[in-house]
Amino acid sequence: MQYRDSVRFLPSRWLFTRNLLIVGVAAAVTSRTAFASTTTGKRILFSPTKMTDQQTCDSSYIAGSNSVAFVTTPDRESAKKLAHGIIDRKIAACVNIIPKIESIYMWEGKVTEDDEYLMMIKTRTERIDQLSKFVRENHPHSVAEVISMPIENGNLPYLNWITQTVPELKKNKD
Repeated sequence: MQYRDSVRFLPSRWLFTRNLLIVGVAAAVTSRTAFASTTTGKRILFSPTKMTDQQTCDSSYIAGSNSVAFVTTPDRESAKKLAHGIIDRKIAACVNIIPKIESIYMWEGKVTEDDEYLMMIKTRTERIDQLSKFVRENHPHSVAEVISMPIENGNLPYLNWITQTVPELKKNKD
């Protein structure tokens, strides 16, 4: 509390400089060129660890071929149970469980507030229907939230890992 009161006495030049730094960092984070080099025709993605051949990628990723899906659950146990089932069945490569989000929504004509857990699931886009079916069959709520968005771009080694981890759907030969 004592620090908040002293902030108003900081010189305006310092505040301007601080805001300028914040804008600069935000621009660098959102700019792909700040993290990639294209001098060789291939993107070299930088990481704090030693570079490997896998981190030198061409632009072979097809935008939208992977997706991120969001599922909410009422508690940690049901989120973990769903996550293990999804990963065990190779429906997705990774499930992040984000604890204790607050949801406000309309249900049966009333505004409802609940603490929930958010699952962020990375998979192939072609597996979203299978993921939705699995969640519907195993979720504790009668109407389970499953929404997805295609991944247009990102860290190519990570996107390739999703593709390698989640098998393609077998096509029916009818």
